[in-house]
Parts: sequence; C-alpha cells; structure tokens
Amino acid sequence: MEVCRCNGIKSGDVTVMGDFKYEEEYRAKYVNAKLEDIIIFRSGPMASSHIDGMDFDDNARALFEYALEAGINRRYKLVWIVKNPSQWAPKFSEYENVLFLSWEDADSEDIEKRDRFFYHLCLAKYFFMTDSYGLALGCRKDQVRVMLWHGCGFKTRLGFAPNEEHYEYMTVTGDEYARTYAKIFGLRDDQMLVTGYPKVDYIFHPDEEWQSKLDVRPASKYVFWLPTFRNTSTPGLERHNHTKPKGETGLPVVVSLEEMKRLNDLLAENDTVMIVKLHPFQDRKLICDMTDFSNIQLLENENLLKADIQINQILGYADALISDYSSVAIDYLVKDRPIAFTLDDLESYGKERGFFWPDVKPYLPGKEIYNYEELYGFVKDVLEGHDPGAEKRHSISEKMQKYNDDHNSARVFKALGIEV
Repeated sequence: MEVCRCNGIKSGDVTVMGDFKYEEEYRAKYVNAKLEDIIIFRSGPMASSHIDGMDFDDNARALFEYALEAGINRRYKLVWIVKNPSQWAPKFSEYENVLFLSWEDADSEDIEKRDRFFYHLCLAKYFFMTDSYGLALGCRKDQVRVMLWHGCGFKTRLGFAPNEEHYEYMTVTGDEYARTYAKIFGLRDDQMLVTGYPKVDYIFHPDEEWQSKLDVRPASKYVFWLPTFRNTSTPGLERHNHTKPKGETGLPVVVSLEEMKRLNDLLAENDTVMIVKLHPFQDRKLICDMTDFSNIQLLENENLLKADIQINQILGYADALISDYSSVAIDYLVKDRPIAFTLDDLESYGKERGFFWPDVKPYLPGKEIYNYEELYGFVKDVLEGHDPGAEKRHSISEKMQKYNDDHNSARVFKALGIEV
C-alpha cells in the first residue's frame, strides 16, 4: 500500500499516529497549515525507559548547542521535548527562540499545555532525535525527521523493524556504517548522511574544569574504561539482559578484587588514574565498590548529570580507552590514541545479543583482550608510551570515522540546508 504521512503512517487499514492519544485530532487541525521555522529536538529512549539526564544529552544536545553558537536560533525556534522542562530551561534563559516542553503535556487535560505542545509538533519543519521516534511517527510529508542515533558501535539492534518510513535521514560516522546501518535499520542508501556525529565535536573542546567538577584526582595520565551494559534494571529494557558477570567485580576480564588491587598498584606507581564509566543502563548493584582503590575511580551517571558534563566532554583527556562493544570507541578514534576491547564474553554475547557483522573482530579498531593478563599488559604498554593495536586501528579507522575535526554539527545542518 502507498505510504501517506499527511495524517499518519498507514499500514493496511490501521493509521499509526505516534505516542500520543490526542495526536490525530491535532494533526487534522493543522493538516493544511503552513509549517513554521521550528526545529524540535529529542534525546534518549522511549519515555517509559526514562533515565534522568538522558532526555537532554548525546548528539541532539551537541547539535542544539552548536545551533546556539552559530546563531541558528535567530531564524529558527529551537524546541526541546523533555520530561521536566524546569530542569533544563533555566540554563538557556538568555537565548531567544528556545523553548522546553514536556512530553507529558501531550496527554495533559490542561488544554493550554496540550495546544502548545501540538502546535509545535504539527508545525515544525525539522525533527532531530537520538533514539525514540514515536513522537514523529505521524508527521506530514513536508516535515523532515533526522535520526541522529546515539552511536556507531558493534552490537546489533533487538526487535528489528524496517525504519524507512519512520524518518527521512539518519546520520552516521563513516562509509562502513552508512552501508551497515542502511541494511540493519531498513533504510535506503539516500537516507544515510555521512556527516559524523555532533557529540564527537565535544572531544575537541573538553571541559577544562572537569577534575574539580567531577572530583577526579590530578594525574600524569588517564585511562578510561567504558564497558557496555550486560544487565539492566531499567523498565522496558529487560530483553537486553545477558548472562550476569562472574567474579567479585561485576566487570569484564577483571574477575577478583585482588586483580583490581594489582592493577591499581600499577596505576599508582605511574601516577595514572583509571576512570571507570558505566553505561547508564547498567545495573549498578552488580558492580563492586571501588572506593578503596586509590587510582581507580568509578564515575557514575549521577556525577556527570550533577556537573552537567557529557562523557565526550572529558573523553579528550583519555590517554587510552578500554571498551568492548560500545560505540564510544568509534567516537574516540578522532584522538588516534590506544584502544583496547575486552572480549572475554565475545561468543556468548554474540549469541545472546549479536553483532552487525558475522565476525566482528576485523571491525574492532584496536587491541583485542581476552583475559586479565592481557588487560594488565595493555595498560602497562600505554604507561610506557607504547601503542598496541595502532596498526589495526590505522588500517580501518577512516571507513569507521570519516572526519577528524569538530565540524560534524555544521555538516548536519549543511546537509539539510539549514542556515541562519
């Protein structure tokens, strides 16, 4: 059947309007109204899986902040859809044409709030989202929706459904991801925008006061460890749970607290701090207490939220990165510094979650680590000034991360013809 987005996405005889129960009547009201110079931003997953801070972060926030810097708000009204507008609006009160709305206004019995919400939803020219696209399912054919997504990583999607009609464009970091994501997300090649991710721009402009804001001790070097989540307590995401970690730490590869102590001693001897940043979805109760380790610091999501710092705003200070299947490794490629991947659960993770490629190892731009001694050796090499994995990283980095500059946000707007 022909797809019509004037009054919703039609599939058979069912019209899908999106997340909101009043949407159909408002869409009918505005169906012939002229669109206005409005840009809507939305980050994070669906509202039912809300985690504090994730509704105002990631690629959407980086793009929004660039828009303010470039003066795009002088022409366009920039509208954020968040849970609690009062949490974020005061930070941007000095800027004109900036508005924060709650997604709860859409279903409110307060008609004034509901009218205001749908006025902007129905008349916006552009939508930028990092994940949840339910608010834009019923858009008119002349409204443009861009899926910024939240990472070009390695683990595949769960609950796959073709997204060709859910948004017009999707941004990616490189040509390899343009091909792969078009296939995985069910998109056409002409929907893929190889612009780089806006949040990677942050890496080139790290927060200069990060140590004091996050209470991180000064050191000669920093090694960042960002494992993806294996288990979550976030409602609605239970299908993402995998085998619970074995051992005392809850972390990959490092099984015992004695191994943690030995690693900590190596770091202390070399005036180096390891920053362990968990994924926001990770069930914190499964991770050990790290307060007894002088040179290993657990950075909680709450720490970043309180300081209002995005992870990429401090990633530029990392002298090396340890990850696994997380997209942060692709972001970090712009620094051309050592990267290692913990792969101790590669086989089981591949069976339970799956990867974009049948064999993911050729696409990992760095050192492969399968046990504690290899992780210890990687850290030791970094502290001695070596760069294990450099040859492999250099051989594939360009096709994974095409641009090595801070102009990704500018490229996104340019690709869409948005200017002051």
